Amino acid sequence: MYACQASHASHFWLFLTAMTDKLSDLRQTINQLDDDILALVRRRMELAADIIAAKSDSVAYRPGREAEVIKRLIAAAPELPAQLVANVWRQLMTASTSLQNGATRIAVHRGAMAVAGWHFGAMFQIDECADMPALQEMMAAGDADFALVPSPCEAELAAWLLDDETIHVIAQTPLLGSDAMPPVWMLGRHPADQVGDETSIIAHDSGSAAQIVTRPGRVAAPLADLAGRHRVIGIIASAAPND
Repeated sequence: MYACQASHASHFWLFLTAMTDKLSDLRQTINQLDDDILALVRRRMELAADIIAAKSDSVAYRPGREAEVIKRLIAAAPELPAQLVANVWRQLMTASTSLQNGATRIAVHRGAMAVAGWHFGAMFQIDECADMPALQEMMAAGDADFALVPSPCEAELAAWLLDDETIHVIAQTPLLGSDAMPPVWMLGRHPADQVGDETSIIAHDSGSAAQIVTRPGRVAAPLADLAGRHRVIGIIASAAPND
């Protein structure tokens, strides 16, 4: 009996040793992959710096370009969670943008703070605003380069941008829908760059209340189907191609 027990114990320890060796090999492989990924990230940042040096304009943030890149990568790896791809490249792109202008300031409505932290990765100065008037004041004074407005404030946003043609809606973030992060409008002082799949953002006041409506593609006001005052306040990259 003792010989049998000894045999079982020997087989058990051989099994544990084999499992330990396998785990060690897997961890070493992951460590090597991490090193490879880090080297590629460093190379990407070097290339981003070269592009910045060669650019003739001063606009560092390109939300349309970023959206197109993320959508292309999601399509190229359908077996991966789309949000994983968006999360990783969102941070890489923010880091690249910070190379050109790390002093960028963002006015953020308090209802959009969680999304601001995810989108900008703590690489820029974020100023929390208690309400829409405070956010508008920062933008009007030139104290912020961009602003984030949560979707529940769309009526106030529409009323504001119906009159202020110096501010544009340049993106909606997160690009992909997320239960954890409600959609937020991003505002800037320059229109978003043109991309293949676009959505027009329109401020509309029918006489009772201002609101934001959207139309697929690139449209120009006036629109026959909208009674009352309205204006295209931004044309942004669509989250998915328009059919």
